[in-house]
Amino acid sequence: MNQASREKIRVLRGQIGRTYPWVGVFVAFYILGVLIPEGFDWKMYFAKGLIHPVWTPWATIVIRYLNFPLVVAITLFCITLRTYQYQKSPFPVALAIISLPTLWVLFMGNLDGIVILGLLLLPWGAPLVLMKPQISAFAILAKRSHFLAGIIWVLISLIIWGLWPINFLQVLAPEWKVEWIQDISLFPWGILIAVPLLWLSRGDEDLLMAAGSFATPHLFPYHYILLMPALARMNKPWMFGTWIISWTPLLANWLGPQAWHFGNLLGVCIWCGIYYSYGRRLRGVIPAQLNK
Repeated sequence: MNQASREKIRVLRGQIGRTYPWVGVFVAFYILGVLIPEGFDWKMYFAKGLIHPVWTPWATIVIRYLNFPLVVAITLFCITLRTYQYQKSPFPVALAIISLPTLWVLFMGNLDGIVILGLLLLPWGAPLVLMKPQISAFAILAKRSHFLAGIIWVLISLIIWGLWPINFLQVLAPEWKVEWIQDISLFPWGILIAVPLLWLSRGDEDLLMAAGSFATPHLFPYHYILLMPALARMNKPWMFGTWIISWTPLLANWLGPQAWHFGNLLGVCIWCGIYYSYGRRLRGVIPAQLNK
């Protein structure tokens, strides 16, 4: 065996050695999904093949291949991996997992973790990113290849499922806000906040999603699960403070429905935390680059 062959084997062994721990993490999360009770949304809707109109139509295809433990495993694994790619420390990983948005998604058995998988797989993950596009759609603006992938998929989806985007118009109806008091969307006035922030956020997936959260017509506090891995991009005081803020929407139980809008404060903290904690030299850097 020559030197080149030995080197290839050494590299392969190293790659396998780095993969084994992540496989173990995924299996552990899957076992956790077996042990915890199924969430309400999963039991009442997704397990029966049903989706709400605010989901895109191809979500029905995705859920055919899922079970509840797998949803839990994918959600926690993708949060862990994306956070770890930003910072190799267990502290931000722990905060991202035990934040209100993450626990809310797990408790309800929702599918937002699949969207995070799409973010990790961009540009090929564009269909998953756009499966629930309320704030994730802004992430594809970060790179030209991601944007093109998103546009191509939207065109394909329109051919297959017709004018599905008109389903989102229901969130603009007055009765929507009456029924869904947890909807903290600032649309349309939030566009005034979002536009300058989007300009300052160009090239950065997390900043774009945080900025876009002020413009989206539909936003629940748990949608910020997509940005919980970005805690790892902040300095520790801001990271911990933002984690605390993630829990403040629960004050609505004592202060009334308007307190759900503390979730908008979370969007502010995330955007400012990323933008100012690391400065311009790290904005627009994708997770893989942060490891170099």
